[in-house]
Amino acid sequence: MAGRLADKVALVTGAAQGIGAGIARAMAAEGARVIAADRNVAGCEALADEIGVEALGLDVTSEDDWAAAARHIAASHGSLSILVNNAGVELVKPMTEHSLADWRWLMAVNVDGLFLGCRTMQSLLAASGAASVVNISSIAGLVGYPDQLAYNTSKGAVRHMTKSLAIEWASHALPIRCNSIHPGCIRTPMLEMAVEGWVREGSIPPDDPWAAVASLCPLNAVGSPDDIAMGAVYLASDEARFVTGIELVIDGGWVAR
Repeated sequence: MAGRLADKVALVTGAAQGIGAGIARAMAAEGARVIAADRNVAGCEALADEIGVEALGLDVTSEDDWAAAARHIAASHGSLSILVNNAGVELVKPMTEHSLADWRWLMAVNVDGLFLGCRTMQSLLAASGAASVVNISSIAGLVGYPDQLAYNTSKGAVRHMTKSLAIEWASHALPIRCNSIHPGCIRTPMLEMAVEGWVREGSIPPDDPWAAVASLCPLNAVGSPDDIAMGAVYLASDEARFVTGIELVIDGGWVAR
């Protein structure tokens, strides 16, 4: 049914490409007024030209950027119905090659950025009367994978922060639901970088690495950003009004094995 997000204001971080862009497109198609936010402003502007959303420069690690985004939304829209914390980075190398700077950089984006977004936007979300926060985690937040220690840890933190926020907001009678999505292998620039790393370390063969990745999934396929986007639309919609604190796994059966 069309218009599942009609009249809702949605802020999507990391929206310049990949899963974020897919979510922005799907939410706009369902009637949301979408604000596509990213450090890559040019990417968001291209998306704005394509589908008519609003582009916003946002470094999720910056308190000042989040505060500026909140002021803009308050002035332009009055409240915020949907916050999608999608911005994230990945690091693929053995733990002994992780520098402390590597670790802190990844945590700043994947964990601190989510915390700052939820803290900064809480009052605007509550003002909407029925808000939804969707945090993009990963199946790496549910099970361990080699040579991704910082990434795995950060995505596990996203899962648990989601549950903690869901209970905290409910306990304070704030009308904000909070859920996480755990994508499996979705063909995005981030996964392409990871696959390159797996090829270098010899985990998968170099001749047809994507077939090798697909073969690890029970459905023998690699997903697309649209697969994640439709899950985000559901969690953001009023159809999910009784859903909070869950993890929605969209992985073609990967972690069910």
